[in-house]
Amino acid sequence: MIDKLYESWRARRVLLVGGPDLQTLFTQFLLEELGAKAARIPAGASSETLCRALSAARIGAVVVPRAHALAESSDPVDHLSALKTLITEVREAGVPLLILCSDVSVYRARPRPWYAREEDLTGGQTREGLCQSLLQLYAEGAARGLLGDAVCTLIVRHMPCLGSSSPLSKQYTAWCRALLRGEWIPVEHPAMQGVFLHPLEAACGALMLGARFFAGDTGAGESCVFNLGAGPHNLCANRSAALRFVSRQGGTRPIQESEPPLCVTPPLLDGSRARLLCGARCLFSADEALDMLLALERAKQEDEKALLGAIREQVQQYANRLA
Repeated sequence: MIDKLYESWRARRVLLVGGPDLQTLFTQFLLEELGAKAARIPAGASSETLCRALSAARIGAVVVPRAHALAESSDPVDHLSALKTLITEVREAGVPLLILCSDVSVYRARPRPWYAREEDLTGGQTREGLCQSLLQLYAEGAARGLLGDAVCTLIVRHMPCLGSSSPLSKQYTAWCRALLRGEWIPVEHPAMQGVFLHPLEAACGALMLGARFFAGDTGAGESCVFNLGAGPHNLCANRSAALRFVSRQGGTRPIQESEPPLCVTPPLLDGSRARLLCGARCLFSADEALDMLLALERAKQEDEKALLGAIREQVQQYANRLA
């Protein structure tokens, strides 16, 4: 698979839209590792900024690692305006491919846990989920040519990754910071199953789907929406994951369990369609992903240069695992 990724992305000019968050940086550095020429502009950029960035070079793809954060405000109207601007500029520049990634759950609730498939009902269980559902519907309409000339678009849904600001994963960052300070590890909802997904899993899955597009195969006549599923080795009860984490890292403080008000728990994603199409699957286990998050937090305490170095090191480690 690594050969196909190199073949598809080497020397390709890619514009990333996003801030200096972990998901965007990992996507950028992975593209560079694959030989792509990646540039980045901030989310919410004006049409003039987008136009200049797209016309400065022959852009082969535009990637938005956090499509749920295209606008700074929480107003759905602002997000729709930002997405509309992006799609319009991509269309006018003749960019072959737009990839929109998001970790916001857009699926509706069911009375019991389930693995959500791409065709399941959307609308979300939260305000953010509803907003992202509408944005993805708009993007899919643009891909189908219902809003003007069609814009080739891949909509990639994935679970929240470690290091993100999602309520479902931010406690794992708190674990790392507490461990580095020599404090108790705060474990919320210890019996609940956690999802421990490294940002590179989502980034690589999206680029694998993009590689299939460039090869001319994205499932002819099918939807442009893809789920990236977590593997069994990414799922673990919070208590068990925390205890193993402390043990591996030589921590001397016990964990501190709590049951704060529970946020809405989204379904796991059925990633079988993407896996069959391009082989997208998770490589790092829950334990490995947590240890790598700790390495990032330790580097972040030094300075930005150390953090960027740690990200590049993990990207190279991931590429070696793919080979």
